[in-house]
Amino acid sequence: MGGVGISELLLLALILLLVVGPRRLPEVARTVGRWTRHARSAWVSLKSEFQEEMDRDHNRRILESEQAAKAPEAAEQAQHERRDDAD
Repeated sequence: MGGVGISELLLLALILLLVVGPRRLPEVARTVGRWTRHARSAWVSLKSEFQEEMDRDHNRRILESEQAAKAPEAAEQAQHERRDDAD
């Protein structure tokens, strides 16, 4: 749970109970739950967008390296074709 143990959680619950009181505690807990879900979904979305961008960059680099490897071969082939046309 992110480094929060049961004793820390109970201490936070006790402090929250003393600060907001028993009547508002369920309402506050629901609000905190909504914020937590929203923050988690935003984090997951950010992670997936970052991973997609990293994958695109990786694929682009692979494509560029393949094209760079083929470029000398294509130039050599074009040079041979020019020689054949000249003959």
